[in-house]
Amino acid sequence: MLTTMKNLRKIGLFAVAAFVLALPACQPEEEEPTPTDDRDKFVAAWTCVENSTNSGQTTFNVHINKSTTNSAQVKLENLYNIGQAFSAVADVSGSNLTIPQQVYNNKPLHGSGTMVSNNTINMTYYVDLGSGNIDTCTATLTRQ
Repeated sequence: MLTTMKNLRKIGLFAVAAFVLALPACQPEEEEPTPTDDRDKFVAAWTCVENSTNSGQTTFNVHINKSTTNSAQVKLENLYNIGQAFSAVADVSGSNLTIPQQVYNNKPLHGSGTMVSNNTINMTYYVDLGSGNIDTCTATLTRQ
C-alpha cells in the first residue's frame, strides 16, 4: 500500500510538471514582422506642380512604379513632363528619393525628393538643356 501511494505521488508530480512545461507551448506564436518595401509608399499616380526656371509653373501627372530590375529603385514616368516614353530612375531609401545622373534625349538630369507626408513628395531636379542652360525645377507631387 505504501508503494502504491509513492507511485501515485510520483505520477501526480510528473503530471503537474508535464502540465507546467506544456503550458507555454499553448501560447499563440508571435508573427514575424512582415518586411516592408520602402518603395511601396511611392507607388501611385501623382499630380505634379512643377516650378521651372526655364518654363515657369506647369501641372501634369507623374506615375511612380517599382523597378522590376532593382529592388531599391522606382521609375518616375513623365517627370519633367517628358512623356511616358522615358522613366527617370530613382533610388529609394526610407522616405527619400535620389535621381542619379541619367540622360533623356541628350539632356542629362538628376535630383532628389522627400516624402513629407503620405500624400506629398517635395522634389528638386536639374535638367541640362545645353549651352550652359541648367533648368532648375522644384516640384510638389500630390497623390491622386
